[in-house]
Amino acid sequence: MNTSYPLKNTSYLKKTAALVLAATLATAGTIAILPGSTGSAYAATTSSKTNPSIVNVQIEGKAISTQGILGQTGKTLVPLKEAAKALGATVTYDTKTRTVIVSKGKQISSYLMYTDGGAKDNLFVTFNSSALGDTFDGQVIKGTTYVEAKALSEPFGYRTVWTKATNTVNFTTAGMNAITITPTKLADPINNEYTDVSVLYPVISGLDNEAAQTKINAALKAYVDQSIATTKKQIQEAGKPDSPNLQYEVDSGYKVSYNQNGVISFLLYDYGYLGGAHGGETLTGMTFSLKDGKAIKLGDLLKSNASYRQDIKELLQNEIKKQGGAEDGTLDSFNDLSNNSSAYLNNYYLTDRGFTIFFQQYAIAPYAAGTPEFSFTFNQLLKAGTNPLKAYQ
Repeated sequence: MNTSYPLKNTSYLKKTAALVLAATLATAGTIAILPGSTGSAYAATTSSKTNPSIVNVQIEGKAISTQGILGQTGKTLVPLKEAAKALGATVTYDTKTRTVIVSKGKQISSYLMYTDGGAKDNLFVTFNSSALGDTFDGQVIKGTTYVEAKALSEPFGYRTVWTKATNTVNFTTAGMNAITITPTKLADPINNEYTDVSVLYPVISGLDNEAAQTKINAALKAYVDQSIATTKKQIQEAGKPDSPNLQYEVDSGYKVSYNQNGVISFLLYDYGYLGGAHGGETLTGMTFSLKDGKAIKLGDLLKSNASYRQDIKELLQNEIKKQGGAEDGTLDSFNDLSNNSSAYLNNYYLTDRGFTIFFQQYAIAPYAAGTPEFSFTFNQLLKAGTNPLKAYQ
């Protein structure tokens, strides 16, 4: 992946092994710098100059000994190692990729701290050994790595509950759908000596409605099969690499973006490199009702607002303007796209705060912009008190 990618506009990075990191280790061994950031190694312990507020951290209502902090942007940060162990996870350090690995059962997340050239630390978290991940806030203070609470709760099926009166964040499974989501690795479907393949997709189990469970799993597997079929055709057309040192690459992964109120939402990622300057990425959002296994479109959730398409279009135009998109042509590209079709509304996934709409590479912005994402709350589009998920609970 092009190292000039602006991280704030992406929900993923190429594998950390391919980042060609210029890194320096702090006491906790988790500090690294992405190429194109500062010219000198940056020690995140500079953040200790702040005077952060103290946060009490609980796992299912039981306090851990090390307190958390409010980070530089006001987000809740928890001590990674101790909180992860309290969740029943194993914590190790990978010296090759300079990442902290947290594993619990078949769920695995990798944590890489970096700076984007400013004074603020950032954290990149990858899910289940794939290239898909998210950026979060993080800090290292006196050898302790603190990560945004969501960076630990989301990959391992927890939600966080904040109690303002006591400055307490509690990791809990209460309110989550009672299902198991297992990362499943597909046997190498390409099977040649010049293509590295890693395909992971989710399989759900434990749902009382077996017919709905079968329907959802079938839809997820069909998505994987179609993606692989497309990739096979592309590899066949490209032919064997001219150079024996060149390896093609196929990488698929996913994250669970929402798993509450009888609804589950996935963001799925496909990456392919078949030579040239860089590879190509595709994101796919898939949201299902656990009642009947049917796919849920964004319009299903916003149908009480007859003008939701136009309202979202205006919200997106405003957000693009705020991010400077009027100057670089992104706004014009979006207007052209949205004037001809509203199909871009199919590219969404749910979050705890509402929903996120994303655009594929080149759809409205140049390659360096990645896949732009824009997040909104339902309150921005629906009347107060409206519950868009009520029908699925």
